[in-house]
Amino acid sequence: MLLENLSKKWVLPILLSIATLSLSCSVYAADKRPAGVMRDSCVLIDNDFDIDDMMAIPLVIGNKHVAAIIQSEGYTLPEQGAAAINQLVNNIPDQPNQRKIPIIVGGKQAQSPDLSKWFWIEYFRAMMNQANALLPTPPKPFPTDSEYVKKVSQSVANCQKVSVLIIGTYTSFINYAPTIKSKIDRVVIMGQPIGDNSRTQGRESFNCNYDLTACKTAMGILKDMNVYFVDIPRDEDVGGICADTLTPSPNCYNPSHEMAVGGKGSPGLLDTGLPGRLKQALTNKIDCNDKFTKNSDPKKTMPKPAFLGSGLSNCTALSIWVPANVSAGPGGEMLFWDQTAALFLLHPEYFSKYYPPKDPSQGGKHYEANLVNGSYAETAEFLRQLWTKDTNKAINRQ
Repeated sequence: MLLENLSKKWVLPILLSIATLSLSCSVYAADKRPAGVMRDSCVLIDNDFDIDDMMAIPLVIGNKHVAAIIQSEGYTLPEQGAAAINQLVNNIPDQPNQRKIPIIVGGKQAQSPDLSKWFWIEYFRAMMNQANALLPTPPKPFPTDSEYVKKVSQSVANCQKVSVLIIGTYTSFINYAPTIKSKIDRVVIMGQPIGDNSRTQGRESFNCNYDLTACKTAMGILKDMNVYFVDIPRDEDVGGICADTLTPSPNCYNPSHEMAVGGKGSPGLLDTGLPGRLKQALTNKIDCNDKFTKNSDPKKTMPKPAFLGSGLSNCTALSIWVPANVSAGPGGEMLFWDQTAALFLLHPEYFSKYYPPKDPSQGGKHYEANLVNGSYAETAEFLRQLWTKDTNKAINRQ
């Protein structure tokens, strides 16, 4: 009788403790498959959890086996970004039993750069630390991880080949890439390599400029790899920049509200699973005015409603990704950056190397989407439709 009473008293707490421990470790664990059983291919996603990272990651999860997601310093800091993205992709209320994807806290710079030239970055960090305010408060940051290189290697232990998608800085990549080099079959990178002047002179991405030292180091490492730099048109004459306007040119490669909510020929995102959680994160009608420090320069202060009478507060989840709302605030512009790189990973057949029309002899150094009917506008809409279709596949994960 005593043994029976003890078992009733202690078994449940012990089981709950084990379950809690298992859940807390799941974000770091490698792919658990039977010994000797290898996956043909896996993907590592290295990002810095900006809004376009948020929109890129689910579409990869729905179509590839993501071995791990690595958080590097950039738009967000690794510890805070890891906690936020874990809540987005691994905490699915209506699908609690889906495989938990390992989230690895990656590298930081010894001394972060001066943020004054990126005056909007604190705003984006405040929003993204709550998964674009999907979460009521920022989750507890993950601990800094000096063992992250080892954990990256462990995450792909059962993968024969690994594709790396870099949609953040190179701060982590330069440290873990040499340890898994024999497995890497391709590296897909958002942006252009250093020295690619085919579109514009010296237009490296934020991901390169934020940690320029790591970017320069990575260029040397990548010379021995199968690498694809992917970008969007950046010419003013095709609306590639699209800054400071409430109504972007149809030629502009920017996200659209309909991609997420539906309308204008788009089915929008599903309301369940990861697509539904992403949809909530993108459209949450929260008041985020407290994320700002007001500035005498109106371009460095709070966003304003896109249109009078829209029913939107000054700042909502739309304010960092819908162009009309973004353009009124400190972000200035929002384009289809990381989403396009992720789509290349899934559909390289829709892309080709870009050669300058006036001087093709310069050679192609990065990839852009093939024009649909010779139209930038039709191509942009094609990418939006493809994004919605592929993101909805994240209702299940491999």
